[in-house]
Amino acid sequence: MTPGTRPLPFPTSRRAELSALVRLAGPVVVSQFATNALTLVATAVIGRLGAAQLAAAAYANATYYLVFIVLVGVLLSVGPRAAQAHGAGDAAGVARALRGGLWLALALSAVALPLMWGVAALLPGLAPEGIRADLAATYLRVYALGMLPVLAFTALRGALEGTGQPRTVTAVALGGVGLVLLLSPALAFGWGPLPALGLAGAAAASALTAWATALTLLPLALRRAPRVPGMGSVRPEIGALLRLGWPIGLTLGAEGGMFSVTALLMARFGSDALAAHNVALQVITAVFMIPLGLATATGIRVAHAAGAGNLPGARRAGLTGIGLAAGVMVAFAALELLAPRTVLGVFVNVDAPQNAALIGTATALLAIAALFQTVDGMQVTANAALRGLHDTRVPMLISLLAYWAVGLGVGSLLAFALDLGPRGLWFGLTAGLVTAAAALLGRFLRRTRAGKPPRPA
Repeated sequence: MTPGTRPLPFPTSRRAELSALVRLAGPVVVSQFATNALTLVATAVIGRLGAAQLAAAAYANATYYLVFIVLVGVLLSVGPRAAQAHGAGDAAGVARALRGGLWLALALSAVALPLMWGVAALLPGLAPEGIRADLAATYLRVYALGMLPVLAFTALRGALEGTGQPRTVTAVALGGVGLVLLLSPALAFGWGPLPALGLAGAAAASALTAWATALTLLPLALRRAPRVPGMGSVRPEIGALLRLGWPIGLTLGAEGGMFSVTALLMARFGSDALAAHNVALQVITAVFMIPLGLATATGIRVAHAAGAGNLPGARRAGLTGIGLAAGVMVAFAALELLAPRTVLGVFVNVDAPQNAALIGTATALLAIAALFQTVDGMQVTANAALRGLHDTRVPMLISLLAYWAVGLGVGSLLAFALDLGPRGLWFGLTAGLVTAAAALLGRFLRRTRAGKPPRPA
């Protein structure tokens, strides 16, 4: 702790902690929905351009996010670093975390952006039959121009949310949704004097929105985390962020990879099975924004307590968040079990005769999702709580084992060897998430038991 600083006061009861968590999580959850809405808007506009454009964008996005999700994970380290410093009353530490994150975003983009352009040049030889490689390459080159501002926004968001100021992020994120709602169709279809740029226009709208939101948030964050005397060089902070962040990036990549490989395996059961898988995942993804926001808030609360040296407070914050996330997901699981056709009707016409096979398979998958979602909420929140303790390497190993060995291994065995078909793959996903939730929760309990001080990164 920096001399002359004062640790952050912390609740001493579960009820007070729950109240503090909900106040922080509310704006964070809205920000998560806003971020997800950016993708939904872009997809809706591209879908109106045609099937070829939609397929090309999907292929380009899949290629892009293989790298990008890892980079975002690295920048997620800014939040726990800023939050622990804030909990310790260390304003210089918060300022270092923010500025170190911005420099790290610049460095990662300087490496990854040329890589994306190189991949775009190779797409004509890599794209499978049926994918317009020229469209995919154009989309990837333009869309990748938004990489730096999105990474910078992640760092800025981490610093603001980590210091208990999420409403600023929420306001800017909602403004981004409004901007992309205007820009995406205007550039894609050519409103007024603007030319119709098609798929490139939709990609440009996403990139321009990313730049607008990052540049709007930048001065607001710098004003709330200004340079202070004694903060020194940010170079050591960049190293600390990398050490904390690269396991987070690989953890996100491992989980995303499990779902990607599952989709490829699902395709072996036919187009109806793959469509049912995608529809069921859309339901889960929409709901998942709530525990994802709760997880972020939980990690911040744990980091505040850990920074203040309050281990009981860290344990209480983590368990409160994990319990709340599980409770929310149980409520949604009950809705999916009791009214699956109503839930699926948001995404597909359940009364159309041609969708009968799809609806039947998706309903069976939603029944499995009742357990799936509950443990998914627990594992994402437990993982965030451990990040609040600056514990990321062992959780990364747990995730790799749970998702790739257990999740894909059990799913493949059940689906193909035991002939359970699509349900077998989802039972595998559930097994992987149960394993991750149990192991991560157990580690959090061990790391916060009495007499075991938090270890800094």
